[in-house]
Amino acid sequence: MIYVAIDGPAGSGKSSVAAGLAKKLGFKHLNTGNIYRAVALLWLKAGQVEFSQEFFDMIEKKHFSAIESAIIMDGEVHEDDLRTLEVGKVVSKVAEVPEIRKIITDKSRDIVKSDNFVVEGRDIGTVVLPDAFLKIFLTASVEERAKRRYKELIAKDSKADFEDIINEIKARDSIDSSREIAPLKPASDAVIVLTDGLSLDDVIEKIYNLYMERIKIAEN
Repeated sequence: MIYVAIDGPAGSGKSSVAAGLAKKLGFKHLNTGNIYRAVALLWLKAGQVEFSQEFFDMIEKKHFSAIESAIIMDGEVHEDDLRTLEVGKVVSKVAEVPEIRKIITDKSRDIVKSDNFVVEGRDIGTVVLPDAFLKIFLTASVEERAKRRYKELIAKDSKADFEDIINEIKARDSIDSSREIAPLKPASDAVIVLTDGLSLDDVIEKIYNLYMERIKIAEN
């Protein structure tokens, strides 16, 4: 199988880029962040219970699969309900729990084992798929990321406050980059792509060209 790993902070455009690149390459697409968001949603619905073995066992028994930009959990499709501010505010807290990270890492590897995938997240190139064919670290300024997130929420008629989004992104950056287990950072062999001022098509084309260059080298 061939894997393209796309890592980066919240709001850097990973989802749109990964989906577009997967379509251009004829690959499938997995957003691992949506699995963490699905678990965060479960945690909220459970009343933000203690992170116990009982909770971990419950996640372990769940069956996850991916379809386009959605996650299917035990046969139920989740997409818009994963992108709410409520989920966004707690997902980093859920994602920093070592037991949860291990479960989701294993489930992510299981999802992609039978096909070519573009896989996005925060530790794909460093932890989940360290042998990925191409590793990209996608990033953008906090302001640029907040603008994109705000537009996304408004387009879906969701409640959105620009300052709240900026604060959420800053908080998630801090938690994601400072956690002891699988902190957010570029893999040593990742190509860093700054997306400020670039259109979605520009970014997809740039990464596609990087992929094609790697393929030519591999074939020779």
